[in-house]
Amino acid sequence: MKRSEQKNRQLKFQPTIVALMVIGILAAGNGAVTAQYSPKQQVGRQPDGKVVLPTNQVLHPAGQQVEFRGRPIAVTLSPDRKTAAFLTGTYRAIILVDPATGTVKQEFAAAGSSASFDGILYSSDGKTLYASQANGRLIIARVADDSTLELDQLVTTLPKSTIPYSGREDGNPYPGGLALSEDGKTLYVVLSRNNTLAVFDLATRTVAGEIRVGNAPHAVIVSGNRAYVSNRGGRPAAPGDFTVDSSGTPIVAHEESGYAATGTVSVVDLDAGVEIKAIEVGLHPTALLLDDRRLFVANSNSDTVSVIDVESEQVVKTINIKPFLGAPLGSSPNALAMMDSNHLVVSLGRNNALAVYNVPRRFSRAVEFEGLIPTAWYPSSIAVDGENRRLIVANGKGVGSLGPEGTVGPHPPTNKTGKFAGSNLGSTSIISFPTEAELRVYTLQVFANNNWVNLVLGNQDRSERKKVRPAPIPAQLGDPSVFKHVFYIIKENRTYDQIFGDLPQGNGDPNLVQFGREVTPNHHALAEGFVLFDNLYVSSSNSADGHQWITQAFVNDYLDKSYGGFIRTYPFNGGDSLAYSQTGFLWDNALKHGKSVRAYGEYVNGLRADGVEMGPWIDFLGNGVTTAGTWSDFYRDAQILAGTEAGELHVKLEAHSDVPSLNKIINRDYPPYNMVIPDQYRVEVFLKEFNEYIKNGNLPDLTIMALTNDHTEGSKPTYPVPRSMVADNDLALGRVVEAISRSPYWKDSVIFVIEDDAQNGVDHVDGHRTIGFVISPYTKRQVVDSHYYTQIDFVRTIEQILGLPPMNQMDMAVEPTSMKHVFRNRPNRTRFRALPNQVPLDELNPQVSALKGLQKEWALASARMDFSKPDAADENLLNRVIWYSTKGFDKPYPGDSRVLAPQEVHAYLKTKQEKAKAGSKPHGE
Repeated sequence: MKRSEQKNRQLKFQPTIVALMVIGILAAGNGAVTAQYSPKQQVGRQPDGKVVLPTNQVLHPAGQQVEFRGRPIAVTLSPDRKTAAFLTGTYRAIILVDPATGTVKQEFAAAGSSASFDGILYSSDGKTLYASQANGRLIIARVADDSTLELDQLVTTLPKSTIPYSGREDGNPYPGGLALSEDGKTLYVVLSRNNTLAVFDLATRTVAGEIRVGNAPHAVIVSGNRAYVSNRGGRPAAPGDFTVDSSGTPIVAHEESGYAATGTVSVVDLDAGVEIKAIEVGLHPTALLLDDRRLFVANSNSDTVSVIDVESEQVVKTINIKPFLGAPLGSSPNALAMMDSNHLVVSLGRNNALAVYNVPRRFSRAVEFEGLIPTAWYPSSIAVDGENRRLIVANGKGVGSLGPEGTVGPHPPTNKTGKFAGSNLGSTSIISFPTEAELRVYTLQVFANNNWVNLVLGNQDRSERKKVRPAPIPAQLGDPSVFKHVFYIIKENRTYDQIFGDLPQGNGDPNLVQFGREVTPNHHALAEGFVLFDNLYVSSSNSADGHQWITQAFVNDYLDKSYGGFIRTYPFNGGDSLAYSQTGFLWDNALKHGKSVRAYGEYVNGLRADGVEMGPWIDFLGNGVTTAGTWSDFYRDAQILAGTEAGELHVKLEAHSDVPSLNKIINRDYPPYNMVIPDQYRVEVFLKEFNEYIKNGNLPDLTIMALTNDHTEGSKPTYPVPRSMVADNDLALGRVVEAISRSPYWKDSVIFVIEDDAQNGVDHVDGHRTIGFVISPYTKRQVVDSHYYTQIDFVRTIEQILGLPPMNQMDMAVEPTSMKHVFRNRPNRTRFRALPNQVPLDELNPQVSALKGLQKEWALASARMDFSKPDAADENLLNRVIWYSTKGFDKPYPGDSRVLAPQEVHAYLKTKQEKAKAGSKPHGE
């Protein structure tokens, strides 16, 4: 066997054996492994200390847990091993933790707390700390005698990107990975958007130059006069390559699914200042670890670790990351560390675990997988304290959205205070090097945490089995379903309590309702007539990852490390090759297995009006004007399409996608997310084609549709008020369901409806709890279902109905018939009749000139908000403007002591947070 082809030995015990071991331990009541799954569990902390996540996983991590606000992306250990410094986003720039006592030593704020995707390290003498910031800056901090930080300089002179990209006209280079020269005089800074490595002279505090490397560089490591740079976006495109854009850079991409198809490590001659070689590795290379002549590379979109011999500058070994035998992709290896000279630790972000490998120093010897260690949610970086024999892990999502309650919503006058998805509580796991016995138990715990115990069951293809009676959800993959057609409808951003908190039969809080029965009569009728889900969760934080969970049942490492501001892109609807997983999309899965698919708006990133790309989405004051017209123009077009108004459409729309497989199956007349277009327009386009399917008898097996206007536009002038936009969305959903239920296809169709995320609202259970529907003749009627479900359950159920295998580890781990409680075996073919809207759909926000006082101030603030993509607007401002506009400008937002002007909000919240912090310690101290 050639060295370059040599693979690692897999886990010595089969998954079925591991499953039996876990089941046996749990049945015996052994406390070493904690039982994890409860059918009606709710997201959040449990009485036994575990944490249930909205991703069909639970947390029972090893070691000591220290929790703190924000999303810790990277960690570095001070030379004296007394301080672990965490690069964090969404709260403070840097968090310092004492690993010996497990206490937070400092929350260091600088540069707007805009943590980058990587880049934090101490100088060799421990007197200086360097950190990259997503806003294009570099922190240089002095380390005091007590280990705390004092700002030395905020570097704002990093080279601007000259790569044109809409939304990045500021030229933000997006600094990331950092490395010091061996003499400590030069700092090398990865510039992701520049595709370069910057050379920063620490004596003069100036940039001495830039070195061109590969696309979207991530990390850098220096050895002598060589630097090694991991390039997440792979090599530069050559003539004839198929490419998909990422923040202005053409990425060599897969010709069907559009994901980045190459990954490289640049070898840089630092004396000459040039890249001298690009070594091909796996996809999305991220973390680098140099150990003598071995350079380890974590390939997060290939589930591999490449081993490069730095003397020959060749890949000599590829370690396949398979936490269980036969595992598909889905582990997301994203960080590396050596416990000792022979033991490599790999962070598996999506598995909430670390993998331990025995890696002999001789390349000819095989790598052995020794076991797994459970962590908190999404480990992103590892530091090693060899002297004290412990691992220090940065858990990017920590324990989820269990931070302080917040006030969010679509409009200040209706905003509420409660649990919300953006209240990030990150953590570190401080774990002693495990013994062999501890590692065995830890491995079993990881299996339990990820619901891998029963992986083999229900995942066998039974398509050859005969005489199996059709069921709503087939018990085995390939068994027949009563359903021949699946509709999958995706909406935007609502929590359960926002819509259904007023339903007494469900677990709701009426105080948190913002769009009750008057605004959403069809939502309420569907919930009361079919199944009301009151324990359903989005797995996402916002639209950027929400549409990945919806369409891929997965989110890759690139997106999970973008929360410092989504500087490269905000790929809620595609538009970025780096956001796509190698395992592809739901429609890819269906097409690959012979199913027909039609898509309407979902994940579509382009829209032309009369042949010209629509934009800007809004003008500076957000007056609802695009180059294609106003909301009122498109509302009239919807009426023309419906036949209630005479005339011609004022523009012809044409949608398009940069994902080739999707671009082939979209209805080009159907507009994607764009708040200037009402959902009634979308429904008319769908109904026109649906009637043709009825006429021709050729309805596709899978229909995917986006209905987006429940997102709302706040109080932006010339757009409808929030309740009108939600009412528009409600009526659109009702009309779609009515059309399907009154068609010949009703008898064997099922409709799944769910939100992409729940960011724009609060909930009394958890900020991820959302609304959803499963509508069909076989759906139970007038039932409340409190079983635990997530977006991934919806994807897995659709796959099982259509006879599609799981795409990755996340949907594979879901029980194939997890939603069996929703259905019954005998059909009730009663049709649904859509209810008319109770509030006008065209009630527009007033023009700023007609307003006075606070109302005018908030209208101007709303006008300046960015609605070009979901969730781009400041949620603290947006939620208050929705509250005030619906409740009145004399009623304080829930949780606020008084009515606030826009410019007062952030200072008020900062003071409120500091007071709250002064009165309590972080959990785990």
